[in-house]
Amino acid sequence: MKTLQFWLEYGSTYSYLSVARIGSLASARDIEIEWCPFYLLPIFTKLGMNYGPFLPYPNKMEYMWRDIERRAQRLSLPYRKPSAYPIDSLPTARIACIASTEGWCQAFTEEVFRLHWTEGKLIGTDENLDTVLVALGHDPAAMRARAQMPETKDALRRQTERAEALKIFGSPSFVVGDELFWGDDRLEEAIDWASGH
Repeated sequence: MKTLQFWLEYGSTYSYLSVARIGSLASARDIEIEWCPFYLLPIFTKLGMNYGPFLPYPNKMEYMWRDIERRAQRLSLPYRKPSAYPIDSLPTARIACIASTEGWCQAFTEEVFRLHWTEGKLIGTDENLDTVLVALGHDPAAMRARAQMPETKDALRRQTERAEALKIFGSPSFVVGDELFWGDDRLEEAIDWASGH
């Protein structure tokens, strides 16, 4: 089976659109997804971006929200503008790192993003994490404790270093072999590439 790496940051707005549809797109083409959560802030910092790509630019921010709304409508995806931005994605990324090694990262990620983008349960909050973890059969307190363990923090740090080594600079990003595709609007192209063009 062909493999596509899906690199995602949980604070990334456009990643919602990819998370919501990559599973079905990949399944239809017999492509296996390797879910690769990482933490983008250290990469941004090295690039001299301390606030992400939108926060310092009101016009760009306004465009981003409207663009996501338009794209969600065109893709027939549910959409509700989150009540806060940016959010603290680090706790979620750490748990996702655990999930990626245990085989439940896709289910975790899809539900985390769905709650954030359709029900107003913000990523990074206990409400979001607890709802998802309970639904997936995990104890939230125990999982949060695991997320704070040094080995989990080290795993996310190594994952972020892997992303940096692949020259990833944003989310969502897709890697097929040596090819890097960046942005939700490149998802279908990445799927085609993984299918042999």
